[in-house]
Amino acid sequence: MKFAEVLDSLMEGKPISRTGWENNNYIFYDKDDNCFVFVYYPDDLENGYELGSWVLDLRPQDVIADDWDIDIWDADHIVDANKKVDE
Repeated sequence: MKFAEVLDSLMEGKPISRTGWENNNYIFYDKDDNCFVFVYYPDDLENGYELGSWVLDLRPQDVIADDWDIDIWDADHIVDANKKVDE
């Protein structure tokens, strides 16, 4: 999919990613904190880390790419007050 096709899902709080990204990295929008969260899984770390940002910082090649996917939260993905982001 193109970025324009996943943008609404991103703004609903669903995770999105690109097939071209390594290590299952993804982005989601945190409605409560009003920020974008980039989740990275470096090669040398077992667990990922999150980087919050007030802006959606994408490279031009990301914006024009056609390999975007709308991901589904794992059943155990829990956020504030034990509410699931996506049911």
